[in-house]
Amino acid sequence: MKCGKRIVLFTLFAMNLVDQPAPEVTIEQGTLSGKISTDGSFFEYVGIPYATTNSSTRFKAPFPPPSWNGVYKAVDEIYQCPQSSLIGIVGTEDCLKINVYVPSMAKTPLPVMVYIHGGAFLLGSGGKFIYAPDFLVNQDVIVVTFNYRLGALGFLCLGIKEAPGNAGIKDQIAALRWVKKNIAAFGGDLDNVTLFGQSAGATSASLLLASKATEGLFHKVIIQSGSSISSWAINRQPLWVASLIAKELGYNTKDPKEIYEIFSKLPYEKLVKAKPKKPLGMYFDTQLLNYPCVEQEIEGEEAVITDYPYNIFESNPKNIPVIYGTTSREGIFLLPDDTEESLAARDARYIFASDLEFPSEEEASKVSKMAREFYFGEKNISFEVRSIIADLNTQLYFEAPAILESETIIKNNKANMYNYYFDYAGGRNILKWVAGFGNEPGACHSDEILYLFKGNIWPFPINNNDKKVIEKMTKMWSNFAKHGDPTPTNDLLVKWEPSTKDQLKFLYIDEDLKMGPIPNQDAYQLWKNIYEKYRKKHTPNDFQK
Repeated sequence: MKCGKRIVLFTLFAMNLVDQPAPEVTIEQGTLSGKISTDGSFFEYVGIPYATTNSSTRFKAPFPPPSWNGVYKAVDEIYQCPQSSLIGIVGTEDCLKINVYVPSMAKTPLPVMVYIHGGAFLLGSGGKFIYAPDFLVNQDVIVVTFNYRLGALGFLCLGIKEAPGNAGIKDQIAALRWVKKNIAAFGGDLDNVTLFGQSAGATSASLLLASKATEGLFHKVIIQSGSSISSWAINRQPLWVASLIAKELGYNTKDPKEIYEIFSKLPYEKLVKAKPKKPLGMYFDTQLLNYPCVEQEIEGEEAVITDYPYNIFESNPKNIPVIYGTTSREGIFLLPDDTEESLAARDARYIFASDLEFPSEEEASKVSKMAREFYFGEKNISFEVRSIIADLNTQLYFEAPAILESETIIKNNKANMYNYYFDYAGGRNILKWVAGFGNEPGACHSDEILYLFKGNIWPFPINNNDKKVIEKMTKMWSNFAKHGDPTPTNDLLVKWEPSTKDQLKFLYIDEDLKMGPIPNQDAYQLWKNIYEKYRKKHTPNDFQK
C-alpha cells in the first residue's frame, strides 16, 4: 500500500517535469503539436518555420516555409538569428521561426497581437527569455513573436538584384503573411491583428505602417520608443557602409557587385563579427552599420521601402488606429557607452544628425549652436553634464520623432491615434538597472517591456505596485487590440483620450494614470521648428555615387 502511494506521488511529480502536449493544429505546411504552459493557462507552439533562408538567399527576401509529413513538434525555441554575444557569434542562418501562444480557455476567434523585438537591428530574438507572453495571454489575446535576420544578413543594402536591401524587414512581412494565412487554425481572428514593437521593433512597425507591401496584414499598430522618421531609422549611405565592412574584412572596393560576391561567400560568422567604426563627419550620426534603407526599384524584386517614411506618411498614411509612446528617460541607456573621448568628439560636431540639410555650412553651424545653447548653455559636452546628455538623447532620438510622426500621420488619418508617456520607476525597469542608474527617477529606454512580458531574464518576485502597473498596461494594450480603444470602460478610472489634429493628448503612465499635454514642450518646439525647416526629404543618391 505504501509502495503504491509512493508510485502515485512520484508519477504526479514526474508529470510536472514533463511538457504536456497541447492540441495538434493543422496549417498549410502540415500538422504541428505544441505544449501546455506550466500553469496550464495557455498553449505554446514555438519554433515554427514561417519562411526559409540560408546562404543561397542571403541578403534577399526569404523563400516560402517548408512543409512536412507527420507531426512537427513545435516545442523548441532555441533558434535565433546570427548575432554577437558575450560568448562569441551565436545563431544560425536557418532562423526564421515564429512562436504562437494561445489562451487555453478563451472563446475564439481571438484578437491577435504580433510583436517585433528590438535590439538595434543587431541583437535579440522573439524567445521567452525576454518576451514570455504570460501577462498578455491572460488578457485573452493570442500573442505571436518571431525572429528576423539581423546585422548585414538582414540589412545589407547594395541596390542590386542580389542584395536589394531590407531582407530583415521582408522577413517581418513574411511573418505577417504567415499569420494572415495560418492564425485562424490556432483560433485567431485574421481580421483583427495588432502589430506592436519596441525600439528597433517599433521603428520596424513604423516602417511597416508606411510600406505599401503590408496592406491588409494588420489592423492596428502600437509603436513603443521608436519612429521611422528618427535620425537612426534609415541608412542614408548604405553602399559606403558596406564598403567600410568590406575594408574591415580586407577588401578595398566600393563596387556593389564585388561587395556582394565577397559577402555572399563568407561564413556568416565572419560577416556578423565585422563591425568597423564609421569615420566621423560634422553631423553626429549613429554608429549603427546595418539598418533599413530606401530601396531601388528593381525588376522582379518587391521593394518594401521606396521613399523616406516621412514622405509616405505625408502623402498616403494607412487609415488604421495607432498608439505612439516613449519613456521619460529614454536616453539613460546610452550613457554607459560614453567616454571622455567620445564626448569630446560629440562636442566638436553638430548636435544633430545628417537627416537634416542646410543651404550653407554657416546656417548649419548657427542652428547647431542654438540647439547646444538650449541644452548646455555655455558648458561643453562632457561627463559634467551627463544628465543633460540623457535629456538630449531622449528628446532628439525618441521623444520628438515619435511626436512629429504622430502629427504627420494624424493630419490625414481618420482613425484614432493615442499617445502615451511612460514614467513609472519600479522593480522591473530592467535596462535602467543594467545601465547602472537604477536609483534615477523615471523610466529608461525599454523599461516598459517587463510590464507587458513576463520575461525569464528577470526572475525576481513581483511587488504589489508592479503588479498593478502590469495589470494596467496589459489591459490597455489588449483592449486596443480587441476594440481599437485602450479604455473602452472605466475599469482603470481614466479615459485615454485620442489625440486630434489640433492637439496631441498624452496618457501619463505611472502608479496612477492621468491625461496630460505634450511632454517637455520647449524641447519639442525646438526640434519641431528645426525639422520643419531643414528635414532632408529627397531620397538618398548613394547608389548613384
